Order: sequence, then structure tokens, then C-alpha cells
Amino acid sequence: MNLAKEKEMGKLEGKVALITGASGKIGSAVAKRFIREGAYVILISRSLDNLKPLYNEIEELEEFKEGSVKLIQLDLLDFENVKILTNMIESLKLSESGALDILVACTGISGKLNPIHDCEIEELQNVMNTNFTANWYLLKNLDPMLKKSNAGRVIFMTSEVTLSPSSYPYWMPYAASKVALEIMVQIYASETKHTKLCVNAVYTKGPVGSEQAFPGSELVSPDKLTDKFVELASEDCSVSGEILPLSKSPE
Repeated sequence: MNLAKEKEMGKLEGKVALITGASGKIGSAVAKRFIREGAYVILISRSLDNLKPLYNEIEELEEFKEGSVKLIQLDLLDFENVKILTNMIESLKLSESGALDILVACTGISGKLNPIHDCEIEELQNVMNTNFTANWYLLKNLDPMLKKSNAGRVIFMTSEVTLSPSSYPYWMPYAASKVALEIMVQIYASETKHTKLCVNAVYTKGPVGSEQAFPGSELVSPDKLTDKFVELASEDCSVSGEILPLSKSPE
């Protein structure tokens, strides 16, 4: 009987995971997969209405447990409220120790495509703030909670644009924001190498779902890209500071 239960346990059983950008294609796929793997998930969005369709989908999952999904309304560019996010998470009482086991940060925007000489400072600041500064500030404030976990895991979404920036003219603000994000991941991994934390970034090879497509890329279903998230979020993960591609799950 115990063996049967052991087989049924997910790879993230009992873990507390916070997912930003959860109403997006990848964020929602990861949220559903984490529920299937036994995690408690906290979903963040500027509008709770954006999360309702996902919440309804999760409720229909066989693995759904009452209280396993919590919603927080928060604009990650509202830095004053991000400061008290730890209090919001603790008030949910998902962890006795007050730990956060997993952070998956999927929030991001591509911004407008313009040559550098036509790029406005407001546009550059908006993309950098959303894709980089907000993620840094989120990590800065959640760092104590992640370190309370016996296996803290952090996963950021980056982009294949950073592999060959010259192949993406007009994408300067977006590419610059993702390069900055990757440098943060690598430096944070170095700073935390003597802790139990693992922090990594992942990118898709081509567009996902109905998101904006890069030229000549094949559309990929987000549900087929969640294996790497589970791998990097699990206690078995031993890599940190890596920038890794998301590969499709076997059919």
C-alpha cells in the first residue's frame, strides 16, 4: 500500500511555489504541471481576472487539492508592495517555517521593435524595468524566504535572443534586458554557491503558443515544455547559474 502511495507522489510534493506571469502561456502550463506534481502554487498577476481562467482549469485537474492554489494581485512594478510580498505569502500559511521553496519568474514583455536611433527612453525603461529590474527586486525581497527552504529553487525565463543578438535587429531593449537578467542569475548563483539554493534561467527555442513569433521559428505547445521546470525545481537539481534551453517532452 505504501509503495502505491509512493508511486503516486509527485516530484514536487508539498513544495510551495510562487509563479509570476502565471496568466501567460508558459506560466499557466508550469502552474498546472506543478499542481500535478503535488506542489502548492501561489499565482501572481496585476489582475485577478487574468488568473480566473487558469484557476478554473486547475480546479478540474485530478490532482487538485482544496487550498493548493492561492492568488495574489500584485503589479511587480509597484515596488512598495513588492516589499511586503513576503508578508502576503506568510499570511497564506502554506509553510510552517515560512519558507518559499520555488520561484518561477515568467513575467516579461517584448516591447516595440525599433532601430536604436528611434528607440525612446520611456520604451527602453519600460522593457528594462519589466524584464530585469522587477525580477531583481522580486529576488532581493524573496531571498530570505528562499534560503529558509531546505532546497530553494529559482527559475527565470530568458530568451534565445541572447545567444545571437546580431540576428535580432530592432530588439535592443528586449535583448539588453534579457542579457542583464542572465548576468544576475549567474552572479546570484555564485553568491549562493555555499547554500542549498539553485538558480537558473531557461529559454524557448522559438515562439510558444500564440505569443509573438521570431522569424522562421516553429510554434511549440507550452504544455510540452514543462519537464525542465520540474527538473530544476526538484530537490534532485544540482545545477546553478546555468542558462538552459527548454526541450519538448517526449510524445
